[in-house]
Amino acid sequence: HAKSTCAALAYPLWCLCERRRRNILIITQESSLATQFVRDIRAELESNEAILAEYGDMCRQPDCAPVSKKPARAARRKRGGKSPVPRRRGKWSESKFITACGLAVQGKGCGTSLRGTRVGPQRPDLIICDDIEKDDLVRSPEARRKLEYWLRRVVMPALAPEGQLVVVGSLIHFDCLLANLGDEKRFPHWNYRVYKALEEERGPDGTIHRIALWPARWPVEKLDEERDRIGVPAFQQEYMANPIDDSRPTFKPEWLRRYDPAELENCEERLINLMAVDPATGSASGDFCAYWVGSVDQTSEIIYTRELLLERTDINGQVQRIMELYQRWRPLRVGIETVGYQVALKHNVETESAKVNAYVPVVSLKTTFNKTARIQGTSPLYQNGKFRLPPVLDPEAELQFLQFPHGAHDDAPDVCAMGIELAREFLGRHTVEVVSRRGSGLDRRGW
Repeated sequence: HAKSTCAALAYPLWCLCERRRRNILIITQESSLATQFVRDIRAELESNEAILAEYGDMCRQPDCAPVSKKPARAARRKRGGKSPVPRRRGKWSESKFITACGLAVQGKGCGTSLRGTRVGPQRPDLIICDDIEKDDLVRSPEARRKLEYWLRRVVMPALAPEGQLVVVGSLIHFDCLLANLGDEKRFPHWNYRVYKALEEERGPDGTIHRIALWPARWPVEKLDEERDRIGVPAFQQEYMANPIDDSRPTFKPEWLRRYDPAELENCEERLINLMAVDPATGSASGDFCAYWVGSVDQTSEIIYTRELLLERTDINGQVQRIMELYQRWRPLRVGIETVGYQVALKHNVETESAKVNAYVPVVSLKTTFNKTARIQGTSPLYQNGKFRLPPVLDPEAELQFLQFPHGAHDDAPDVCAMGIELAREFLGRHTVEVVSRRGSGLDRRGW
């Protein structure tokens, strides 16, 4: 969303015009792009009528006296003997220029030495690093370490004591430099901001609304179309600042199989409906409350996900959603995770179901070992097609699968793992390898 235009063009221009910085250094992955930004800034100073009207001509020295008489006489002869000598331009080149009042702008490529960036005694007091990471290099741990080393040992020492360092770009890896700048322990005192093309806000009635960051250029509807066009992984990285690590994924995109509703026609008699719930506090920025409804085919031993919902609602809203799903599917079991505060949800569902004579068959699901290992243990079922997702999958749910275990949320794969746990009772014994820390050994479990 125009981050380079804002950070590497508009902001330096403002600093120049307002005399906020004296020596501005722009660094990009390729030096040619940094040079282009320098040219663009110079062009704005020379030809932007609004800048010229507000700040005057910054490109020429005011009433400068000639260095010697001979060049001055020659200049007057060329102008027909007229005076005075015209004002002289500051120092200009392709990758560096100095304005008439001594303000400098220069460009460099990523990884290069910053020696020679002083202008007189003035070190760079504004350094802008724009998109200095590349997709192919960021996949290498060694390349990531080298870039961080260069930032710490070359860029940061080059900055003037009261200067400002700006690093802007896209999060292209969960362990990239830009992502690590948000780690307060590794980079203390940094002002870190993440802007997503779509944000969620809760309205006065509790409804979650999607808000576009730049609605004039990218409204919500257009962003949805873009996500469908380029796919969820690319959309999450480029527009939502959610990079997906595809080097060693727990769930590969091709494993997230959707079933065709026609597969379930004329086979209702052999299907057993189940339901799992992973409660949450309901805060607008916290975890989602996840609901899974599935049908177990006892003949093919395939688990079909009929509904997979992610919501942020309070405990009353969660109770109502559970009752609604129960009335729709009549599951044989409703498993609710009961750890800590979540016990209250199970109790409230039992109370509410008694009021309407529904008697929801609630069972407690208590996780006994590491959640990450438990979810990872279910991935073979996705790989071999024994666990199917609904024909239309919520983009947030798909993202959680693809980002696991590095994503911000894992409620969707977690509630599906709970559903698989419920299904054990109705299927033959299949081996699911789960690795958990029990002393120094490995615990292999079946389901």
